[in-house]
Amino acid sequence: MTNENQKTQEKEQSTIKDHDSFNNFVSEGLRIGSHIVANKSHGKTRLMFSIAEQLMKEPNVRNIIFDGSETRLYSFSRIPVFTIGEHDILETSRGNIQDLERYSLKNANLVKLALETHKDLLFRLKTRKPSKRGFFIRTVVNHLDQLQRDEKARDPNHENSKALAFYIEEAQNAFSSRSTSSNETEEFLTVFNEGRNQRIGFFTSSQRLTDFSKTIRSKQIQCLGKLSNEDISPNLRRIEKTQNIDFSKMKPRTWFYEGAIFVSPEFKQQGKPYQVNQEIKQLWLNSLPKKKTLAEKIHEWLTVKKETNPFLKKKCIQSQTLDEMEKEDEEDEKEDSQGDGLFMGDDLFPEEF
Repeated sequence: MTNENQKTQEKEQSTIKDHDSFNNFVSEGLRIGSHIVANKSHGKTRLMFSIAEQLMKEPNVRNIIFDGSETRLYSFSRIPVFTIGEHDILETSRGNIQDLERYSLKNANLVKLALETHKDLLFRLKTRKPSKRGFFIRTVVNHLDQLQRDEKARDPNHENSKALAFYIEEAQNAFSSRSTSSNETEEFLTVFNEGRNQRIGFFTSSQRLTDFSKTIRSKQIQCLGKLSNEDISPNLRRIEKTQNIDFSKMKPRTWFYEGAIFVSPEFKQQGKPYQVNQEIKQLWLNSLPKKKTLAEKIHEWLTVKKETNPFLKKKCIQSQTLDEMEKEDEEDEKEDSQGDGLFMGDDLFPEEF
């Protein structure tokens, strides 16, 4: 075997090994959840792209993506996009952090219809307020979790037919330590903690561990890339010593996960994301009862009155009978005027008569 063939075979074996490691990472993350941490330009977004693309091929996995930076809107593969504007999330006054939810979703019916229509969906969040982003993500997650619980209760084997994968990039912009301490996040935290029982997995990412809520990331398995020296905690130092690695010198697209190192696959865009807001709105309008015109309402009212009032019904029958008699008379007169060819040019009373 030549040196070139040997190098080619070693490269293919290395690629297969990395591919298997990546698949194990994806399946384990879907089961438990994974939090990806790395500096800028290391490849967090591309890794999240590859995870979503891999799971979108699975018919029994739903992928719900939340994008606040609009990176996926222009760079991800083909997927339906539902845009949430700034004014779609209404805000009310709240006294303090212990009060109940201060936001409400204006077009909740359209959001639910979009989730019912499409298996995979990308929510484009145009708002830049972390509190509004967190509210919308919690609303969608809690709604789909309830559907999972209802399906599990109805199934004879108490199993869910599909798994749910949620993707939250730059998760610190939606969930910080302060935001998860309020009462309004209680239900969401319960869903997050019990997600494994409902076949729900969360893939989140951030540039620093300390920026993201510790309450949430402590329930996930960490996937680590290149980190700054000031972000390497004593616990990570012990991992470096045990695994003989240096997080500050990790190569791009190289990740440490569960005691092993793998390289994320190269992502190539397949198609373009497309907006579905107008499609969903039209579906909603088509489902509403059709409004009747004034003439249709008057005709329906008269019809009901005739059917319920015996006097009007009798008058209606009589008027119909008179109309029929008048119509018959008109037809007879018409026949007499035209004749049938027997008396044309003759007297009506001949001499013989």
